[in-house]
Amino acid sequence: MNPAAKLEPAMTDLMQLPEASSDGVKVLPEEVTWLGGGQQYVACAFYTSHYLNKVLRLKESLERFGLNYHLKLVPRRLTWEATTRHKPAFVGQCLESFPDHHILYLDADAIVRRPPDFLDEINSDIGLLFAPILRDGKRYLSIAAGTLYVRNTPGGRRFTKVWQQNEPNVGPLGLDEDMIYCAFNELEGISFTALPRSYSKIFDSAGPDPVIEHFQASRKQLKLSKFVRRGRRAASIALLVAAVVITVSAIMQLLNST
Repeated sequence: MNPAAKLEPAMTDLMQLPEASSDGVKVLPEEVTWLGGGQQYVACAFYTSHYLNKVLRLKESLERFGLNYHLKLVPRRLTWEATTRHKPAFVGQCLESFPDHHILYLDADAIVRRPPDFLDEINSDIGLLFAPILRDGKRYLSIAAGTLYVRNTPGGRRFTKVWQQNEPNVGPLGLDEDMIYCAFNELEGISFTALPRSYSKIFDSAGPDPVIEHFQASRKQLKLSKFVRRGRRAASIALLVAAVVITVSAIMQLLNST
């Protein structure tokens, strides 16, 4: 029996439950699913306890447009970077739990602003945002996986498996997106559709009106990778200053000896 089908009758009633504890604080079950929207996909998000208010806003926006959803509380890992690397495992679990649906993964701090009709046109295995960036005078394509569409096809499932298997290759400071970069050499035959920018719109960036808007709550998180980058930058500056001091000292000594 389809496990998602077993969930639907019981979880439909959760749409009517008050989201507040006895002291008035809003709460959610650790796992909540609603499949009454009729879409071919389920919008899925995982969250840690300190993201509860964010995921409640996401839930409200999904209900506003009558979209299937699955939200799950997970334990927070040791670092923010490590928590992001849970994403492919979560997507893989969703593909297994909802075999008759595709998966629209959303970061917990996202909000759906308009119906995501473009998803109905995707026939490839993966829908992903590819964003052009300019760095050191060179142009690159970066990927953003805050919104990610994974179809429940052999290619979509293989993508997710290879993605997850690449966690050891990114190190303790790596993110889920770094794992995708590492996986690309193993993704032969998997098809991709570039999502419109409006499907992964950062709230304070220029661009089109959002269909799915992201609020970058991670900016307020303690990031080990940021401290490492700052440490490296400080070390580089210190080395440069030391080199200048040594050079100036050597020149002064040379001048004084003549």
